[in-house]
Amino acid sequence: MATLGVQVWSLRGMKHLAECLESVKWADVVTVLHAGEGEPLIGINPFSSLTLRKIAFAQEWDGLAQEVKTDWILHLWGEERLEGELQEELRALCQRELSQAPMAYRVPVRSHLLGRWVEGSLLGPSPALRLSRKVGETPFGWWNVTASKVRESPMLPRGWINDCTAAVLKDGVDLIQRVSGLWAERLRTKGQEPGPISMVLGPFQVFLTMLFKNGIFSYGFAGLTLSTLAAYAVLLTGAKAWEARNVRGRERVGERAP
Repeated sequence: MATLGVQVWSLRGMKHLAECLESVKWADVVTVLHAGEGEPLIGINPFSSLTLRKIAFAQEWDGLAQEVKTDWILHLWGEERLEGELQEELRALCQRELSQAPMAYRVPVRSHLLGRWVEGSLLGPSPALRLSRKVGETPFGWWNVTASKVRESPMLPRGWINDCTAAVLKDGVDLIQRVSGLWAERLRTKGQEPGPISMVLGPFQVFLTMLFKNGIFSYGFAGLTLSTLAAYAVLLTGAKAWEARNVRGRERVGERAP
């Protein structure tokens, strides 16, 4: 029987972490990785497989890959939770022989906003490469430098990751501010800052991809809102990475000038 570990990324202001942990507490190992200020709002009684760590997001990302000892690793944000069918599918997956399984799976993600469910997320595409046998192969967010690997990975046949990031729009917008800073830091650390063309076309591509995936009219204003906010997250991430590399760099040079 294969083992399943879950890494849950937590940030200040995430209000659905307790529901997230409730949906995965049956896993062999659950680790909450809290980045930035404050304390995670766990909100439930700790269980034996739960571990809490506070980390510097970009600096410690690669080291985390060496700590994972389970056969499978699933990545979630603290605003997400597994619905029932996905929990059943993951349990069934752990019953199968690893030799017959691919190295990674894509998982469908849907967001709750404006009172309805819409496929996709502010925090990345759907289906998303969230389940893998190597933690380093699981990318996060929209700035994905392994797009070909994502397309090649099969999709789990059943179930959804339910994302409540934008259940209250103000909370969703606030979270974009914090998450975009973490993504920008990650891009700088890896030397993968987007160029000017990517910064312009990237948000536009995300907007159109999500809008047409959900059908221009199928989800109405909710689909349009999710597409717009996701594009904003991509634009803001690229702008923060650009600012750190160019604007702040010139300011430091100016400070040293006589």
